[in-house]
Amino acid sequence: MGYEDLDNIDTPIKRYIYLREKYDTFVYRGYRIAFMPESYHVEYDFEIEGLSEFTAKWDFPVFSSKEDIDDSAFGRLLFQLGMVEAISYYKITCPRHFKVMLSDDMAEYALTQDQCLWWRKLLYCGLGEFMYRNGIDVKEEELVDITCATDDGSVESGTKRSGIDSGKTAAVKPYHDSRSYAGCLVPVGGGKDSVVSLELLKDMDVITYSVNGNETTRNVIDICDHKKGDYVARRVLDKRMLELNALGYLNGHTPFSAIVAFSSVIAAYITGRKYITLSNESSANESTVKDSFVNHQYSKSYEFERDFNAYIKDITDSDIHYFSLLRPLTELQIAAVFSKAKKYHKAFRSCNVGSKKGIWCCNCPKCLFVYIILSPFLSDDELTAIFGERLLDKESLDKDFKELIGIDENKPFECVGTRREVAVAMKYYRARGGRSLLTDRYSHFIDMQTGNVKDMLTEWTDEHMVPAELANRVRTAVDSVEILK
Repeated sequence: MGYEDLDNIDTPIKRYIYLREKYDTFVYRGYRIAFMPESYHVEYDFEIEGLSEFTAKWDFPVFSSKEDIDDSAFGRLLFQLGMVEAISYYKITCPRHFKVMLSDDMAEYALTQDQCLWWRKLLYCGLGEFMYRNGIDVKEEELVDITCATDDGSVESGTKRSGIDSGKTAAVKPYHDSRSYAGCLVPVGGGKDSVVSLELLKDMDVITYSVNGNETTRNVIDICDHKKGDYVARRVLDKRMLELNALGYLNGHTPFSAIVAFSSVIAAYITGRKYITLSNESSANESTVKDSFVNHQYSKSYEFERDFNAYIKDITDSDIHYFSLLRPLTELQIAAVFSKAKKYHKAFRSCNVGSKKGIWCCNCPKCLFVYIILSPFLSDDELTAIFGERLLDKESLDKDFKELIGIDENKPFECVGTRREVAVAMKYYRARGGRSLLTDRYSHFIDMQTGNVKDMLTEWTDEHMVPAELANRVRTAVDSVEILK
C-alpha cells in the first residue's frame, strides 16, 4: 500500500485533523506466540484501517522450565503489553476509534468498560507531550473511544457498555496465580537512579531488567557485582511505522515507562521475582508545562504507579508487587546518595542523546540537569571528570538553564527534577563560592530563591508503595549523605 505525500499540509495540527478524518479506526487484533528453545517470541497485530497493518515483536528469554508457565496467566499479561505497545502505532494518525477485536481463543482477555476507560486515560495522559508539541488541544473523551469486541458479538466501550446500563460494569474476578515469588527485579536504564536502587538492595536476591539495553546499560549492570542475573527483553518496532514517521505522519513522545511497567510484570512472572523495584522519584510528578496535565514523565509519576497497580490487580491476584523504591525521595536526595557510589561515576549515563553510544553529549538539558543536581555533592573537578566539560560555562545551554531553573515557565521535555530543586542546587553552588557563566548571568534570580539543600535532604513523601522494610533502607541512605563544604 503506498503512502501519501504530506508536504503540502504545512502544520502538525492540520495533519492531525486531516489524518484523523481520513483514517478514523485503529484495530488491535491480539497477539501470536511461538515457544522457541531460548525465548517466548510474541508478535502483536495492529492496523490503521485504510493505511497499513503493523507487527510489533517482543522476545522474552526462557528463564527456567517452561512447565512453570501457566498459559492462561501468561496470555493475560502478554495481551496487556499489546495494549500499551499499540499507543506507538495509534499516534501515527490518532484515529477517533480504537477497536480491540478478539478471536474466540482470546475472548477471555476481553476488556471491561472500566478497563477501556483506564486505557483511554493512559493514552490521553501518556500522549500529553505529543499533543502539546503538535498543537493538539482536545479533551480526553474527544480524543478517542475504546471498544472491545469478541467473535460472539459482545462489545465493551470506554463510553458505554452495549446492552447494559452504561453506569455499571460486571464484576470480573482476577485470574488466580498460585505461584510463589521471591527476590527483586530491578529495571536498569543506565542512569543514576537505578544505580541507587541497585546499591540499596545489595544484600537481596536481585535480577536486573532492561528492554533491548545499550552500551550504558550493560556497563552499569556489569559493575553491579551482587546481581544474580540479567534479564533482557527484546523489542522490535515495525519498520512501516518508521517509514510513516519519515514521511510526515504524526510522531512524538509516547509513554515508554508504561511499556517498561507492563513488560516488567511479564519478566517478573517468568523469573519468579516478587518485587519490581522501579527507580522513579517524587520529582517526576511535576508537570512539564506549567499549570497543565502535560508531563513528559507521566508514566513515571505516582499517579500512573497507583493506577497501574489497581489495573494489574484486576488482571491477576499474583504476589508480584510493582513499586518505585525511590518514590519517597526527590532528585536532589537521589543525587546525594548516588554521589557516594563512586564505582559507577565513569559508567552511568543519563543523556538520551548519548547513552546508546555510552557518552554524554554535553549539549542537552538532561546533561545539564544531572550536572546541576550533583553539584552540591561533587566538586567542579569531579563533575568535569564525569562529563568532560564545565557545563555551567556553556553559552549553548543558556535556554536549557532558564527552563530548568524556572526563569522560563515550561521545563525541558526530558526526565528532569523540579524547578525548585535546580534553583536550590544553584543557590548552594553560589553560596559555597562557585562561579560560572550561567550562574553569574542569572545570579539575581538564583539568590532570591528560598529553601536550602540541607532542609531538602530531610524531605519525605508518604505517597509511595514501598514495603516498610525497604522504605527504612531508603531513609537510612538519605540520612547518611553529606553536602560539599
